[in-house]
Amino acid sequence: MTDQAAFATIYRQHSVPIFRYLRMRVPSAAAAEDLTSEAFLRAWRKLPDFQPGVGSFTGWLYTIADNLARDYRKSARYRRELLDGEDHDGPDHLGGAEQLALARIEAAALRRSLADLSEPQRQCLLLRFFAGLTVAEVAEAMNKNPNSVRALQHRAVRALATSMAAYTDTAATEGR
Repeated sequence: MTDQAAFATIYRQHSVPIFRYLRMRVPSAAAAEDLTSEAFLRAWRKLPDFQPGVGSFTGWLYTIADNLARDYRKSARYRRELLDGEDHDGPDHLGGAEQLALARIEAAALRRSLADLSEPQRQCLLLRFFAGLTVAEVAEAMNKNPNSVRALQHRAVRALATSMAAYTDTAATEGR
């Protein structure tokens, strides 16, 4: 198998989870698609620098994606998207206006609640539940031991649940 064919296999295996991870870190699907492409391009270019004995390829790839998301959030494009304030990538109108409205309220509450978490808590949840990594893979990507990740995940889920409840209660009260 050639290097390109092997990397194509890696891309097929990891592109969707990397996209999902980035989608929760940036305001639009288009930006997440761009960053996903850039993550794999950087991984391809830096492949000779990867050291298998130091960590897993998956952890290395998520580190690249995380660095891209951080850089993006500092960019002018990110600030323009925040000022725009519209969800151009929202759900389709398949369930009618009421279901669309509820889905948007829930998505907005989730985004706000994730933003309320500390950066390590947010990163842990995004890697575990949106990217689908194992505890061991999250530990490697975050440079922590697995027990620390489990404790961090537990605290993050509790904080997220509390925050989500507050946002959905507020949305329900305002909607009356």
